[in-house]
Amino acid sequence: MKKLLFASMLFASPAAADPETYGHMMDWGYGHGVSMIFGPVLWLIVLGLVVAGVIWFVRSHETGTTPRGRQAALAELDMRLARGEIEPDEYAARKKLLSS
Repeated sequence: MKKLLFASMLFASPAAADPETYGHMMDWGYGHGVSMIFGPVLWLIVLGLVVAGVIWFVRSHETGTTPRGRQAALAELDMRLARGEIEPDEYAARKKLLSS
């Protein structure tokens, strides 16, 4: 034991700190245990949520033939007819195009 103590004074090592339980971190054993399994799984879940969020954001901000876009276009067409900017036959033709 004295040799080990003397050697630990010369060469600092983790074994010198606690020679009886060297390698064990607070009786949990070697390594990180459960966190080594669930750590990567947690990061995959976070990555999946980020990808899903980006896809949702892109799809919600697309322009084109969304139902809300059609409703807004029909509302604008109704307003143009009401203001007298277009004729009823032109209104019917444009409404038919928007409805299909």
